[in-house]
Parts: sequence; C-alpha cells; structure tokens
Amino acid sequence: MTWWQFWTDPQVRPVITELTTQFEKENPNIKVEVTDLTWSDGHEKIVVAFSSNTAPDILELGSDWVPEFSYEKVLADVTLEADKMKDNYLMWEPAIVNNKMFGFPWILDTRVLFYNKDLMKKAGLDSNHPPQTWNELLDACQKINKFKPHFYGFGANAFERHRLYKKFLPFLWAKGANILSADLKTCVINSPEAKEALGFYKKLCNSGIIDIQSRLDEMFTQGKIGFVISGGWLLKNIQANYPDLNFGVALMPKPSENKGIPASFAGGEFLVINEKSKNKQEALKFIKFLIQKENGLALCQAIGSALPSAKGSYYQGNENLKIFQEQLNSAFSPPAHPKWVYMEETLERKIEQVMYDKKTPDQALDEAKEEIEQLLK
Repeated sequence: MTWWQFWTDPQVRPVITELTTQFEKENPNIKVEVTDLTWSDGHEKIVVAFSSNTAPDILELGSDWVPEFSYEKVLADVTLEADKMKDNYLMWEPAIVNNKMFGFPWILDTRVLFYNKDLMKKAGLDSNHPPQTWNELLDACQKINKFKPHFYGFGANAFERHRLYKKFLPFLWAKGANILSADLKTCVINSPEAKEALGFYKKLCNSGIIDIQSRLDEMFTQGKIGFVISGGWLLKNIQANYPDLNFGVALMPKPSENKGIPASFAGGEFLVINEKSKNKQEALKFIKFLIQKENGLALCQAIGSALPSAKGSYYQGNENLKIFQEQLNSAFSPPAHPKWVYMEETLERKIEQVMYDKKTPDQALDEAKEEIEQLLK
C-alpha cells in the first residue's frame, strides 16, 4: 500500500515512521510504502499523478485542496464509514461535497495573535491585557509603531501563495461576511462588511511592516514586532529557542466588544483514498489507525502545537496551547469549492493591491467579485 505525506521535519518524520511500523506489526499482511512530498511542489505532483494514473493508495491533502480533488472524482467516497465517526472528530466541512464525504480530518491548526509584552509596556499599554477588539489592536499597533524603524506595531504578510488570505479572512469572517453564498453559486466578497474588514486590515498594514511570514516570525522572536498573526510553528520555535522572550498569545480580536466573533482561519491535513486504489479497505484501516486520538496526539506533540482532529481536551497544562484549542472553536475554513485555489490567488492579489495603495478596498473587492464570478461560471 502506498502513502504520500508531507511531514518531513526531522523532529516529526520519525513519528510517521513509528506509527507506520506499529500499524504494520498489528497488520502483518499489510506493508505501507511512504513517500515524502514538499509543500513547494506537492500539489503539482499530485495533479500529475492523478492525471497519469500513478497516484498512491492514500494521500495527505491540505484542507483547501480536498474540494478540488473531490470534484475531479479521483477520490474514493468514504461517506459510509465517515458517517459512523463524524461525531467524534472535528472539521469535516472541507471534505463534504454534494453531501458526500471524501476524506478524514487528521491534524488541525489555526492562527492566533502573538504579542510582545515588553513592547506593550514600552508603549504605555497594559501587557496583561492583550487587545480584544479591533480598535484596541489598532491603537496598540499605532503606539508601538511610533518606535520604528527599531520596532514595528504589526507584522503584515506580503504576497505569499497560500498564506496572505489566511491573515485577512479572519477579519472578514469576524464581521459575518463570506466569500461565496451558502449554495456556493454566487460570490459575495464585495459586501459592505467585507470591504470594512479589508479597510481595517489596511490600517493594520499601515501600522507596522510588510514582509514574508518567515521574516515576520524571525523579527517577532527578536523582539522587533509588537503583534503578529501566526501559527503553532512560531510558538514551537519560541519555546525551543527563545525562552527569554516576554510574549503571549491571545484569541483574535473581535470587531467590537458587543459585535462579531474572534474569528480565525482553520486549516488542517486530511487523509484521502485514491478512487482507483485496489487496497481501499486496507487504506481505510490505516487511516482509522492514524486518526485515533493517541496516534494523532503523538504526531501533534512532535509538531509542537497542532491539534488532533479527534475531539478532546489537549494541552491543559500549557496556557499558550490552550488558546490555540479555544481559537479552533471560532475558526473557519474557506468554501469547499473545486476552484478555491484559483479564487484564493485572485483574493490574495487584490488584498496586496490594497496593502500597497494600488486599489481601494471597494475597488479591489468589486474586481475580486467579477473574477471569482468568472471562475464560478
């Protein structure tokens, strides 16, 4: 049985090996051949593999890739088995297409607000009270940004595929706005609420520095940025390499004290089965083994911050990781549409134009609606 997966980190990959070996011992008639992919070209390799009938039995897909391949009818319909399990696992939405299920959630993650307590104090802010509303966040960023170029208020993502939209959409969702209508047939990205969200995001960009994610994370660990939206990888890096950094993590701020929600992006890794696999039952058995709570947790602990898809209370002894788990309760995924990866590209391009003063939020989102409507057609 063949499996393509993405966990190549030297601290994480051994767990993949251990889990695979354990499964093989419990199932001596099954041999699992594991192939490692990279995020830089993994998507293209999977596309080519399906088109040339060389895809493996099992694949790990990012949550925003599952709809694309589901609509291509290259993934096995696992509704029958998934229905029995759905109440015990989180975040099935990306794998549901036309009321059928085409994958299993495995590893989940979200984004939270990281803040530097020393810079908050330097700006005269209460470091024990991280911003809980948009206005509080903007005010704090502007006060810290007065110290630039030595320090910056907010760390905003430059255009990077698969990253920029994850930083803007939480503000859109917080306002109750959406990208597509509920039936996925109409683009609603240019609603007044969405335009207000992009206008606010632009103000944050003006109150800090724009750079790529890895550089923003690096500057945060150096104590040069007051606030940055980031994921569990940054927390792991700080805990391992910057024990003296005086920082905290918080839920994403709400639009106001009485309106909106502390929304964030929910991402995850899904396990899917090739429709043409000759080992569907064995593949299903292996996937069920991998997503068991204890096995998912072992992998997540090696990753350092991610959460198993299996429901439960995790990391209760770590105040920072508890925030990640709490944030998942108000985190959302992009629409499960086969054209999402192309909509994502349009959206990121338009957001960047606003960030660099080439378009107003109104212009950018009106144009984004037109382009996305063409994709829908």
